[in-house]
Amino acid sequence: MLLIDKLTNKVDFSKSEIVIADFIIQLGEKIKNYSARSIAKETYTSPATVLNLCKKIGIEGFDNFKKAYLSEIEYLNQQFGAVDPNLPFDQGDTIFKIANKMGSLYEETIKDTLSLLHHDLFQKAVQLLNNNNNIHIYSYGTALNIAESFKEKMMKIGKNVYITNNLNYQRYEVNCIPKGDCVIFISYSGETKTLINMAKTCQKKNIPFLSLTSFGENTLSQMSTAKLYISTRENLTYNIANFNSNLSIYFLLDLLYASYFSLDYENNFNKKLQLTSKSESTRHSSNPILMDESKQC
Repeated sequence: MLLIDKLTNKVDFSKSEIVIADFIIQLGEKIKNYSARSIAKETYTSPATVLNLCKKIGIEGFDNFKKAYLSEIEYLNQQFGAVDPNLPFDQGDTIFKIANKMGSLYEETIKDTLSLLHHDLFQKAVQLLNNNNNIHIYSYGTALNIAESFKEKMMKIGKNVYITNNLNYQRYEVNCIPKGDCVIFISYSGETKTLINMAKTCQKKNIPFLSLTSFGENTLSQMSTAKLYISTRENLTYNIANFNSNLSIYFLLDLLYASYFSLDYENNFNKKLQLTSKSESTRHSSNPILMDESKQC
């Protein structure tokens, strides 16, 4: 979750912290000229209260907060495109106008996801998958459905991926992950308590994990062995559907698969061909209709 969202939502903020949060939002980029002391002076609060607010939203120290906040503003000020990711089409749009707008949204989402991709972070994520035996993916809802496609691709080149849809089982299963395996956590906000507790279990067991979260400072990404960022242009409640975030997750998982595949390209390609050929052969031999069709060809 972005810092600007945390400042706007003001969850469990004191009256003084609310005043400081509103002032920081109004400052925007001008915050670069302020210190904790000067903000306290302008809001008739104390430097300690400013620092407590930073800590409450997940950052130690005002300088670290300021750096992260300015980075977010720079990201949000980038031109995303003509299509609103929350309301990509309007009432009364023709089906072809909707199709064109959705096409533009997809293109813009991919570009935005790529803009958040940093070479060293991405390389670290790929190596994490490569250096461990099996992959376990934990998330909620649609993200798990998206991850099924990643699981299928990886299994076809001999890499086991485990996905548990039962949320209660997830909490138990994370305690059973053996050393030599790794985990992928997918959480847009990066603040889902259950996933954070599971991440803490991984830390205790020395199980490395990759996080896919929204851009900005969040608990899960700070805990992670490796991290990637989802396109963060979407309001998760005020929208027609989660087009932007879902596509970004799908794209990141495809990038991970493609990059992992490329580490041993020829061998993985042969594995893929052999497995799919065997699968097709089995499917044809077990289906008399398909067998008759193949004889006609």
